[in-house]
Amino acid sequence: MTGPPTASPAPTGRVDVVDLVLGVRATAAGRDTQTPVAEAGRAARRAGGPAARRRASHSAPSGPGRAGRAARDGKAGAPRPADDGAGNLRTLLDVPAVPEPPRPGRGVFARRGAVLTLALGLVVALLALPMAAGAGLFAKSSAEHYLELPAELITPPLPQNSQILAADGTVIATLHGEQNRVVIEGSEIPEVMRQAIVAIEDSRFYEHGGYDMKGMLRALARNSESGDVQQGASTLTQQYVKNVLLQNARTLEERKAAIDTSVSRKLQELRYATTLEKKLSKEEILVRYLNIAYFGDGAYGVGTAAQHFFGVDISQVTLAQAALLAGLVQSPSRFNPVHNPNDAMKRRNDVLDRMVTMNYISATQADATKQMPITLSDSTKDTTVDSCAESVAPFFCEYVRKQLSVDPALGATQEERDRRLYEGGLRIRTTLDPKVQAAAQAAVDATMGKTNRVSASEVVVEPGTGNILAMALNWNFGEDAAQFQTKMNLATEPAFEPGSTFKAFTMAEALEQGYGLSTAFYSPACVIVEEFPIEGRGEEGVEECVNKGYSNAEVDEAGTFDMPAAMAMSVNTYFIQLLAKIGVMPTADLAKRLGIPDKTYEGLDHGLNPSFGGLTLSQQMKISPLVMANAYATFAAGGKYCEPRYVTAATDSSGKNVDIAPAPNCRQAISKGIADTVANTLQRVIAGPSGTGGRAAIGRPAAGKTGTNDDYSSAWFVGFTPQMAAAVAVGDPRGNAKEYALRHVQADGKDWPYVYGGDLPALIFGRTLKPALEGVPVQQLPKADPKVAQGTKGGMQNTAPTPTATPGMTIDPLTGQPIPGLPTTTPQFPGLGGGQGPQTQQPGRPPDPGGGDGPR
Repeated sequence: MTGPPTASPAPTGRVDVVDLVLGVRATAAGRDTQTPVAEAGRAARRAGGPAARRRASHSAPSGPGRAGRAARDGKAGAPRPADDGAGNLRTLLDVPAVPEPPRPGRGVFARRGAVLTLALGLVVALLALPMAAGAGLFAKSSAEHYLELPAELITPPLPQNSQILAADGTVIATLHGEQNRVVIEGSEIPEVMRQAIVAIEDSRFYEHGGYDMKGMLRALARNSESGDVQQGASTLTQQYVKNVLLQNARTLEERKAAIDTSVSRKLQELRYATTLEKKLSKEEILVRYLNIAYFGDGAYGVGTAAQHFFGVDISQVTLAQAALLAGLVQSPSRFNPVHNPNDAMKRRNDVLDRMVTMNYISATQADATKQMPITLSDSTKDTTVDSCAESVAPFFCEYVRKQLSVDPALGATQEERDRRLYEGGLRIRTTLDPKVQAAAQAAVDATMGKTNRVSASEVVVEPGTGNILAMALNWNFGEDAAQFQTKMNLATEPAFEPGSTFKAFTMAEALEQGYGLSTAFYSPACVIVEEFPIEGRGEEGVEECVNKGYSNAEVDEAGTFDMPAAMAMSVNTYFIQLLAKIGVMPTADLAKRLGIPDKTYEGLDHGLNPSFGGLTLSQQMKISPLVMANAYATFAAGGKYCEPRYVTAATDSSGKNVDIAPAPNCRQAISKGIADTVANTLQRVIAGPSGTGGRAAIGRPAAGKTGTNDDYSSAWFVGFTPQMAAAVAVGDPRGNAKEYALRHVQADGKDWPYVYGGDLPALIFGRTLKPALEGVPVQQLPKADPKVAQGTKGGMQNTAPTPTATPGMTIDPLTGQPIPGLPTTTPQFPGLGGGQGPQTQQPGRPPDPGGGDGPR
């Protein structure tokens, strides 16, 4: 049987059963009058005493009273035993009921409104009180109070989960607050689910007008016997009203009032229910109820409950599943199948029996279904899992969540913003590219492993828009550090110094000041620069430079270098001397234009000042991969810097736009000529014969820079193509102590005695961008701008010592120095060789940080 049951029309002239309970008749005009009793009946009752009066009341002439109803029921002359008030009610309930009429139309409700208001008010009043002799005296005041109650129920949108979506619309994560709810459409709810909830919660749902008189009388009898409220009489409509009132409560006092069992609250609940029945269809009421009801285990709404308990859409639930869900709403904790499976099974079977009684299913179907075990989804095993932890991009999810929680567009206060974010049903479309995210996650996982003491974090952004395409860590998102979990977003938090990757900013400032690519310095293995005095490091028995100067990656790294060569080989002493020429403060200003925040310098011992030579090596300056990736994207975008962008569109639960998705915020930070020249020069780091970033090659034009910090505390690679820019940071976030250094790191299937920026970080960069760009047309990086490359200044900037000639060495007649680029051009000085980087380290001696990242 489907749909509402058929019913016979009601006999004309029928008086509401409330009249029988109170001896009060509600007239069509809304006036209260004593129900007329035949004079013969009064005389008989006076003569026969209480028992006779009770018997006479059942043998009165047929009409609008008890006798009239008894006559219609075929039992006009049947004697009834003496009993108290509750007994009379039970006797009345035992009389076979006349089939309920079909639901009256709204016009009928309007005509009967005055009658119903009094009747309902009186019954609800008695439901909350024991049967008392003074009940009749209470009737009129209750009815008047009922008529004065508000009739319109305020029903704001239900709190429902918000979704974070990728750029292609796929779900990244679902955010929910106290109520885990996804509101579903009525078309999604199958008939079996509707039948199950109606059968167990409100079998006359399709017949009543918001209240169930027979249920009220049954509750009245029970409450009269007990002397307090032992049984309610709520219909689904009334339950919906109660849930709405509870939902609207914002304070503890309002919540207590919403679940109060007082007469006043019951009257108000019923007033709302009868009004709703006039305005909404049964279909609308049922769908609203199923969306608001609590099903236990943190699941609000039947759609959420189906997914939570069974892992299926509500449209796909079986008879057994529907019966279980329907049985939960009466007592979600008692019948919780996770914690109380036996009680849940019994309750499910009770629902099946009720469905048989209602002719919704056959007894055979019920018996077969009862044999089925309760099979639950794995999602029920842990209801406290952070929603971002289950995301395909957990750290990006956390970043979006954190950014939106402080966005004033979602509210003026933290409470308002949180409510909107977690309960507003927002659909937040982000910039995340699933293909790029998958490539980045696979790269950090495969290269470093999920259980490595060393972390690897990567961010990929889109040049020209600032869109964040990917964000990945090799560690899992969580709080169990012993299981290599973290909630610290190392992709967006400044946890490591980026080392020599800062040299690109020094180069850009030099170009902006007119220094051309030919700008050359003799760059010894160690150099003391007057502009950048360093207090002695306290090392005894070493050369003065070791205590007061800046040194290269290796003791044999020295020579005369122009700007491109020094960048490719990451020569520290070259860039220290270049910084002395152009100045610390202008360089820091340019870096700021590229997104390096002022707080970067808060950890400096003496603050940012003109004598801080460590700027070009980013000493004591922690910066996040997100900031570095976005800064380098400026070089790929012709000098246009764009603020990091994570959301492109958002709508609320009603489909209206939410203003949290601004257009790309970009500005021209440096000239296109300077950006193109830097980009072209950085290609040599990857593709040049002596570049430190060869492992970052991806089979198409790419540029970048390596960075390795003092004592191997961290290693970086930041690079880009015209379509994507990425930053990779590898390190142990516990600190710079020797035991946390990047020494003897087990990664990529082998032991790395020392990790440089050109090692694991470069590998991760290449393993990310190569698959991420698969199928994307190849674009060439720009050529160096001729005017910028030439500059207004250039050439040799200092005087090199006279080299000791060796056989086969070619000397430049203009500079007196070996000609760069020839096999034997590196000048040889006493005790110095010509090695560059870890590939030429001397046997038996551990190398110093590759890429040259700090003083020693």
